[in-house]
Amino acid sequence: MIESYLSDDYWTLSGPGTAHTRVLGSRFSAIAFHVADESELESKLMELKKTEFDATHHCWAHVIRKDHELRERVSDDGEPKGTAGLPILHEIRKQNLQNIAVIVARWFGGTKLGTGGLVRAYGECGALAIGNAVRVQRKTGVIVAVDTPFELQSVVYQLAASSFAHVEQVSSEGDARLLVKLRRAQAEAFCVALRDRSAGRLAGFIEGEWTS
Repeated sequence: MIESYLSDDYWTLSGPGTAHTRVLGSRFSAIAFHVADESELESKLMELKKTEFDATHHCWAHVIRKDHELRERVSDDGEPKGTAGLPILHEIRKQNLQNIAVIVARWFGGTKLGTGGLVRAYGECGALAIGNAVRVQRKTGVIVAVDTPFELQSVVYQLAASSFAHVEQVSSEGDARLLVKLRRAQAEAFCVALRDRSAGRLAGFIEGEWTS
């Protein structure tokens, strides 16, 4: 598993893509699809292994956003190490996609393809499936919660407006809790300004994340 820092905005798939190829008698079938966690990949893999029960291999790769990191995993499913999962992952990386999985099934056709042939076959079929999928850009950020009395609510709304941030009120008993949707890079400056503008009476804390 490889992990790296997340960017705020990313491209993913809004619809699946499929592809089918043949190389020296071997048949390859690929599907690229959106996943939010590994359980979705496992579920799809089980489904394909039932419908494609006669396939020799089901090789795959995924790139998933989780806990502020990118998590990458691959499987060669019995093919020589590095000849299937990594080429598929390389194609995902080339397209800079996240929250995506690609599964490539192979039906052995009687002729060995060799290491180079397998790398090309799995990579090309995976790339075609990715190219046939529908893409969408997602934006992310953090939710800063502020517990504030009525007379200071305007401070929160004014600061949010200056950051082009959306505010939602979730409590009206006593102090109201206001949830401010900010880009990650804005959160620290917003909290500092909040303390300054309220003479230390208000403080913000990160309550969660948002994606749109």
